[in-house]
Amino acid sequence: MSKKFGILTIHGMGRQKADYADALQQRLYQELGQDTVADLRFRSIWYHGDFQEYQDEVWENMVRSGNPLDQQRLRKFFLNFLSDAATSEFRPDEEASSYRRIQRVILQQLEALRLEMGGQDRPVVIIAHSLGCQIISNYIWDSQRGKGIWQGQQPTPFQQLGTARLLITSGCNIPLFVSGLQRIEAITRPNAQFRWYNFYDLDDILGWPLKPLSLGFANAYNEVVTEDREINTGWTPLSHMDYWEDDSFTGPVARLIRDMHERL
Repeated sequence: MSKKFGILTIHGMGRQKADYADALQQRLYQELGQDTVADLRFRSIWYHGDFQEYQDEVWENMVRSGNPLDQQRLRKFFLNFLSDAATSEFRPDEEASSYRRIQRVILQQLEALRLEMGGQDRPVVIIAHSLGCQIISNYIWDSQRGKGIWQGQQPTPFQQLGTARLLITSGCNIPLFVSGLQRIEAITRPNAQFRWYNFYDLDDILGWPLKPLSLGFANAYNEVVTEDREINTGWTPLSHMDYWEDDSFTGPVARLIRDMHERL
């Protein structure tokens, strides 16, 4: 039987495994109820790929070099995290770049999701964390403007995420990527039913509200983002890693999905 809607997750920076969203899926399924779960397909975008192999090689080269390095655990942490962010944005106009490889991974998962929904352009819910928020925003932006992997090509409405009903971001660090721009623009709303909910924790120095980024024009963040929701996932900067395992996030997200399902 064809499913009525799909959920796509996309992870953030740091060491990530292909099963990164399994715990989130289980928590949501417990809270959504059988009727909603029966109508959905769940897929995870895992773009980390070979990042970790290359990062580990750089770290080993540094350690073997004999140069003294203080704060090795903290250095390795930032090497993994910041390298993900830098590499994912590197040379977007080059066909073989990591930027375009990531966009192709997103497209592959989108097309697989569509097949699992009976080959129909069904509504989609996107749940993103950390760097994944910037990456999915880049994908939608590029598909709407013929950039990235879409240079010289015309995506279908579904490939543009034109059926996205919910974009749920958590620990979102988009401000770190756009704050140096004179005009800060969000994606264009894909459809009239689209809603964007952004969850952040005050203790999470990598998670930010989005609506203050820009206002006063059609695709300003204040216009495109539906709501910034402050939640409490912890009391230290490590709260950045805890959104998808915290009731203050999974509970409201499940309610948003249930409400959307009831309107289908």
